[in-house]
Amino acid sequence: MLECYWYLPLSGYIKVNTDGASRGNPGNAGWAAVYRDHNGIVIGTYVGGLGVATNYEAKSTAIVEGIAKAIEQGWLHIWVDTDSATAAKAFQTDNVLWKVWAKWDRIKLSNIELRITSSWREVNFAADHRANKGLGLNRGCKQWWNGKPPFLTQIENPELTYYRFLN
Repeated sequence: MLECYWYLPLSGYIKVNTDGASRGNPGNAGWAAVYRDHNGIVIGTYVGGLGVATNYEAKSTAIVEGIAKAIEQGWLHIWVDTDSATAAKAFQTDNVLWKVWAKWDRIKLSNIELRITSSWREVNFAADHRANKGLGLNRGCKQWWNGKPPFLTQIENPELTYYRFLN
């Protein structure tokens, strides 16, 4: 059993927890991003449908869509946290999936400060639950909620210890 934690972003930063989901690989897929300020307050939730896609495509799409929406909202200091170490490394090394390359190229031209990290799903459950909502959306359909939507009943708490159980 390993301890893990959800960390608050620094003051002035927005933390974007992202996740993608696919029922089958490939299969019906969706993605989500949950935005929180330095106090841990949910300031937005974004969900989208992908149609048939792989799990990796869904996770990569969640990252670029999450960043693009943050930029659209005027948030220029962004910390993206995903539960996919592979996707995080791809963005850190500028070796992203070809299907998200064009959007990633536009993001890189933006005047933003960007950090992309990965953490275990045990501290990314709000985005995980929302990504499953994206599974029910048609390809290209996106939904945005300002603030914390009423259906987001559980969010990570920076004052709690979470546990990852090993096999």
